[in-house]
Amino acid sequence: MSTSPPPTSVQAPSLQMQGICKQFGSTRALHDVSLEVHPGQVLALIGENGAGKSTLMKILSGSLTPDAGTITLAGEPYHPANPHAARMLGVSMIYQELTIAPDLSLEDNLLLGTESSHWGILNRKEQGKRIAKAQELLGLKDIPRDYPARLLSPAQQQLIEIGRTLVNDSRVVIFDEPTSSLTFEDLEHLFHVIGLLREAGLAIVYISHFLEEIRQVCQEFVVLRDGLRVGAGSLEKTTDPEIVQMMIGRELTELFPTVPRTPGEVIVKAKEVSGVQSPHAVSLELRRGEIVGIAGLIGAGRTELARCLFGLDELHGGEILIHDRPTPHSPTDRIRAGMGMVSEDRKTEGLAQNLSITENMTLSHLVPYQRWG
Repeated sequence: MSTSPPPTSVQAPSLQMQGICKQFGSTRALHDVSLEVHPGQVLALIGENGAGKSTLMKILSGSLTPDAGTITLAGEPYHPANPHAARMLGVSMIYQELTIAPDLSLEDNLLLGTESSHWGILNRKEQGKRIAKAQELLGLKDIPRDYPARLLSPAQQQLIEIGRTLVNDSRVVIFDEPTSSLTFEDLEHLFHVIGLLREAGLAIVYISHFLEEIRQVCQEFVVLRDGLRVGAGSLEKTTDPEIVQMMIGRELTELFPTVPRTPGEVIVKAKEVSGVQSPHAVSLELRRGEIVGIAGLIGAGRTELARCLFGLDELHGGEILIHDRPTPHSPTDRIRAGMGMVSEDRKTEGLAQNLSITENMTLSHLVPYQRWG
């Protein structure tokens, strides 16, 4: 394996999407969107929520069919009927929500959906070669192949997802916001792995809202806004403010103008709050009409602090006052006091997905909708 990828400028694109259009009823999701990715290149796909990034990648990964436009893969027409067909043609997607089978082994998860067979008989020898290659590249060679996936860390589970692309001999890999649940160390390892994929000549599409990490792993970018391609170019030659202006259609100062304000009374006061493991002796005040940002790396205790404030996690020190009065420490009592919480884990904590929209919206406050108790 070479230490650096060959120059992309002299190579034909691995992937070309030209004039892609997609409409859902009266809603235009994509209109005349084009992009291309070369071997050994990481292309950043940037845009606000609703810009069309997911729709474009669902088309590329075989989940949706475009209404218009053409796609070529290594110069050949590409129109997969479904995600499995896309994988067989060499296009894989690493989703933000992992698709690991927790009760299967590391080996079975690496092979899931990509099993080599002849006349219905699994080719164990071929499988072994591919697994060994993936484990070596991803730094998983010390983990037994029969190790249950549920016992692996989130970062290791994500590496299994990436390993599937290697087992499948993918030519194009899409990363959909892959860093949302990683620690700093795991983040560095992921960037290292992406660099190895780039050296191996894969073409990579990288979706993220974080410009700092985009600059660490990507060379080129495409910006979508309201289903349109509104900008593209070299990251080296483009500043962050220029990219943000493409994303939102105006200067950042226009979107968030400085306005005079007078802070209101203190609504929530945390005094030396400590949890089971974190946070440690954190104090803050939240006033009416005010937004307080909580920043920090993954593992620093941001989520734990939010859970303590909302009464989800036990306090091991300090106190929390609502309207300058102590309240019982439980989510029910926080809701009664007028507090709400939007969880970062929408899938398992934020929604009851088997219930309706109405049921979800009223689930935490049913009293006004009850009749006769």
